[in-house]
Order: sequence, then C-alpha cells, then structure tokens
Amino acid sequence: MKKSIITIITVCVCGILPTQAQQSIDEVLQYIEQSSKELQAQRRLTEAQKLEARTGNSLQNPTVELENLWRHPAKSGSDAELTVMQGFDFPSAYAARNQIAKLKGFAYESQGAEVRQQILLQAKQLCLEIIYLRQQQASLNERLSNTKRLATVYAEKLEAGTANILETNKINVELITTQTAVDLNATSLRTCMEQLSNLAGGNPVNFTATEYPVEQPLPDYATLEALYLEQNPELQRLAHEHSVDQKSIALNKALGLPKFEVGYRHNYGLEGRLNGFAVGMSIPMFENKNKVKAARAQSYFSDTKLQSAKLNNITQLKQLYQQALTLRASATSLETILRNQNTLDLLNKALDAGQISVIEYFTEVNALYQNRETLLKLQKDYRTVTAQIFRYEL
Repeated sequence: MKKSIITIITVCVCGILPTQAQQSIDEVLQYIEQSSKELQAQRRLTEAQKLEARTGNSLQNPTVELENLWRHPAKSGSDAELTVMQGFDFPSAYAARNQIAKLKGFAYESQGAEVRQQILLQAKQLCLEIIYLRQQQASLNERLSNTKRLATVYAEKLEAGTANILETNKINVELITTQTAVDLNATSLRTCMEQLSNLAGGNPVNFTATEYPVEQPLPDYATLEALYLEQNPELQRLAHEHSVDQKSIALNKALGLPKFEVGYRHNYGLEGRLNGFAVGMSIPMFENKNKVKAARAQSYFSDTKLQSAKLNNITQLKQLYQQALTLRASATSLETILRNQNTLDLLNKALDAGQISVIEYFTEVNALYQNRETLLKLQKDYRTVTAQIFRYEL
C-alpha cells in the first residue's frame, strides 16, 4: 500500500513540473546527450565490448585425472594415480593479448564517440532548420497579413466601382498561395520538432530560439584540417583497429612458440605411495600455419582502410570549406541588394497612390520576398555546412 501511494505522488509531482525550455542549441545538445535512448544503448554496448575484450587472456583450465588399475587376479589389489596439470602459452602471448585488449577498448570508445557525434550533429542541424523555419514563418506571416489587408481593401473598392475584378482576383490568388506556403512551413516546423523529440528518446524538447548563435569564424584551412583529422572519432577508431591488427602479428608469432604444462602426480598402491611432478611441452607445428601471414595481410588492409578514410575526410572537408566561403559571399551580396531594394512600405504607398498597378505591385513584392527567402536559406545553408565542419567540437 505504501509503495502505491509513493508511486502516485511521484507521478503527480512529475506531471506538475514544467518542462524547462532549451533556449540555445548547446542546451538542446546537452539534453539530447542525456536523454537519447540510442546513446544510452551505445554506452552500455561500449562497456560490454570492453569487458568482452578483456576476456580470453587467462590461464587454461587445469585438468584433473584419476586412474585406477586392477591387478589380475583381482585379489592381488590395484594401483591408483591422481594427476593435476596446468597448461599455459608462451609468456609473450599473454602480454600481446593484454595490449590487444587495451587497444580494442580504445577502438570501442572511439566507435561510441562516432555514434555520439553523428546524433549530436543531426540534432544541431535540426535546430538550425527549426530556426530557419521560424524566421521564414515570420516573413510568411507578414506577407499573409499584408495580402489579407489588400484583399479587404480591394473588395471594398470593387463594391464601390473603383477597382476591377481582375485586380481582385489577382489578390485572392496571392492570398491562397501565401496561406498555403504558411501552412506548409508550419507543417515542416512541427515535423522538425518531432524529429528532435525522437532524438531525445521521445521526450519533449522545448526549443524556443528564433535567432542563430553567434557565428564562429572560419580558421585558415591548414589549421582547420589538422584539428578536423586529429579529433575525428572515425579516424581514431580505424587507427586503433590497425594497432590491434599489428599486435595480432606479435600474438600469432607468440602462439607459434612452444606451450607448456606443469603438474602434480600422486600414485598409491600395494607398494606404497609415490609423489612427483610432471612437465610437458607442446610444439605447434601444424595448428598455427599461415596465421602470421594472415595477420600481416589483415594489418595491411586496416592500414589501407585508414589512409583511404583520411583522404576521404580531407576531400569532404575541402568541399565543405569551399561551400562555406561561397555561401557566405552570396549571402553578403544579397544583403547589399536587399538594402537597396524597395521596401514593402514604399510599395504599399505607391499602390495606394495609384502609381503602380496591382500586377506591378505583386511582381515587386514577390521579388522582394523571394530575395528575403533566398537570403534566409543561404544563411541556414551556411550554418549547416559550418556545423559539419566544426563537428569535431561536439
């Protein structure tokens, strides 16, 4: 009964507590890192893999044998012998296995860091998309409000006979088009918020930002490339896997050396009791054949894979760096054009004064909003590209 009461109170209190708003992208990433089911599972998997890597470097299980030999005739008694033996590999094999276990642990940690980086990068890009959609929503709402005002004004003018049906129809078409754009943008925004919640393990993410964080300046390419490669978890994982393969060569060489057995023997029978020890050696003449060659081939493969991944990452980074420079230059140029372009207020005054027609008005307004939307997309694309460039900081 007490347990039931405590559970009910806990649920009620948790339901009353408000969800804390994540004002910045960094706060969202911290929240997702704590809440993500995939990251929680990955952490458990890494722990299990590291434990598994440390197994298999113990001594072999000891063997115990008991022999009982009957004499003939049976009345003459019997002899019995107890033997306890312990086998072990050449000592250098244990040292090699221990080093391999540590290197595998580092590789599993790098693999976990790789998964973490991918999830946090996906979350960051979603946050950037959400900010972009909110800024676009504000622009579309302004456009919709202005079109509704014109629709009301020209409906009254049509009744008064000072406007024609063509002008009114043009405004109504623009109204439908703008309302559709508003609705589609709102749907995209809800979808992004749901995806962000999924990354947080299904927990609600109350991300409220409407502006991008302070822009991080791009360093020179040489500095960036060094940091990008040094802190890349994929390359770290591949480097550790190559080290494992190199140590496997030493391990297979050690396994090609003799194995030993030591033990204790106790014999008792009609002639009394005998105690002694046993020493044995196994020479692996056949079972280890070609294993060193196979280990060398595997080491060559993992090294080639590492070098290929480095080249691919460098190529990708160069492309991202050039994209970032191009996007920033385009955004700067478009901002200059927008500063010199007719504003919405000026166009409204010109239309109200009869200086331009409705068709001319919407031609200019559509160009104005198209340029604004293009600028918003350029700014978002630049942030998305730089997020991929600075992924090593996540």
